[in-house]
Amino acid sequence: MDNFHLGKLNLKTIAIRVKDRDGMIHFYRDIIGLHLLREENELAILGYKDPASELLWLEESPRASEHRGEIKKMQRVSLVVPNIEELANVYYRAEKEKYPVKSALQADAEKGLLFEDPEGNEIEIFYAPSNERSTAEPISLDFKELEKKATKREKIHDAYFDKIHLNISDIARQQDFLADILGLEVHDETEEELLLNRGEFNVGLTVATGGTIDEPTDKVLGLDFLQFLVSKEMLTELSSHLDEKEREYFRDKKQSLITIYDPAGLEWWFVLK
Repeated sequence: MDNFHLGKLNLKTIAIRVKDRDGMIHFYRDIIGLHLLREENELAILGYKDPASELLWLEESPRASEHRGEIKKMQRVSLVVPNIEELANVYYRAEKEKYPVKSALQADAEKGLLFEDPEGNEIEIFYAPSNERSTAEPISLDFKELEKKATKREKIHDAYFDKIHLNISDIARQQDFLADILGLEVHDETEEELLLNRGEFNVGLTVATGGTIDEPTDKVLGLDFLQFLVSKEMLTELSSHLDEKEREYFRDKKQSLITIYDPAGLEWWFVLK
């Protein structure tokens, strides 16, 4: 199947293995502002209530190794908010909880807040008034001006993940998987980082060694899998493409789900819309 690609990807859910589920719920619910939709045994599911959307799964894994302070597979994930007020509200909630902002930058009208959650996963809250990224040199964000725009709403609205940065020990193998197996176009971002872009969702790859990078995801805390929504036609095409490439993958009996592991050990889920 020549020139196969998945089209415009829609990242539905990020799943993270955690040790302290209650502490992580507090951060993502009370500071980032997601709704706690439900809890199922060791799993906590957060996102939006209206419309119903599951952005984040927190899976409590007490037997997984913590590797605190070491390099993780996920360098950071970016959550885009629709307006400056939503960004200001995240800052307001962080200040109210006395939770530190790791860094805060702005470039023209673009602004971003970077946090490290209680278990060392980085999340960037990002606002840009247009789809075209600024080329200006970033400067420190003015917190006082940002705080003036806060409406003090308790929950975030209409946000979506637009990029995930991964630390990878073997860039060539990961690039081959994403480009050849999943059909994502590869662009050079820097000498050590690649940008894969098919519409609204991007994956950044950075060369790194050590830490949890080459450990199985079920053995360590941190990023476990990414879940995407795809059409029935695309799911069928993906299955045929993987068969043609003789790649091992799982497809459920209802023909509504495909999962496959990448060379870094992360699981990619493709779920019927």
